[in-house]
Amino acid sequence: MSNVNHQRHGHGHPGRGDQQDGRALTRLAVSATLHCLAGCAIGEVLGLVLATWWGWSNAPSIALAVALAFLFGYAFTILPVLRSGLALRTAIGVALAADTVCRS
Repeated sequence: MSNVNHQRHGHGHPGRGDQQDGRALTRLAVSATLHCLAGCAIGEVLGLVLATWWGWSNAPSIALAVALAFLFGYAFTILPVLRSGLALRTAIGVALAADTVCRS
């Protein structure tokens, strides 16, 4: 069987294409993680600014900051993943994986 037929049946050897796919996935994961960090920072700062403006005590301020950090973190993570062409379901999986690293 020729190499072309062998690869056509899914039994090809890993090559340059696999390395490029891996690098692209790594770049996407790094981008998603950085977006998560930015979203977390924006959400926390916004939450604390709003809570201070509204005169809230510590516990509600912290709850708002954490909730907004998660909201902005996931939103900022999913956007570049969706722009890369992944389906929403896959983008959510990538965002959850990236956010797990980000929040560790």
